[in-house]
Amino acid sequence: MTIRPLLPLAFLATFALASCEKDNGASPTQSALLETRWLLASVDNAPVAASSYSGTSRAYIEFVGLGKCTVGLGPCNNFSGRFSLGSGGQQLRIAPQIPTRATCPVQALETQYLDNLALTARYEISGSELRLYDASAAAPRLVFRRAGR
Repeated sequence: MTIRPLLPLAFLATFALASCEKDNGASPTQSALLETRWLLASVDNAPVAASSYSGTSRAYIEFVGLGKCTVGLGPCNNFSGRFSLGSGGQQLRIAPQIPTRATCPVQALETQYLDNLALTARYEISGSELRLYDASAAAPRLVFRRAGR
């Protein structure tokens, strides 16, 4: 067996892996936000205990830094979308999320959750808590807790 036919494959594999590297320019606060599962604790000061999937499933969101994508679970449906971080401070914009379309008894809560995600202008992390704020409110619209892994 010769090595020459494997060189193009090795080059492509190296190139693919190099393009997946994380952005080392992320601030410590941004790094804490990314690649973490955040469990939904409250929506507009109303506590949220579980999703309607089961008594053990919890609504959550994850910010996947490599693709600037969001993935999550609302009280009723899975969802995904995009996000962007501002260059200064703790600015965060979350595009409207695309959920699956199952109906459930708490559909209004899920709509409020997804609407509030789209209103997000900034975030704050304190200990294991993530707070999302819109542009005008002094109180957070959404509060999450870091999932224990």
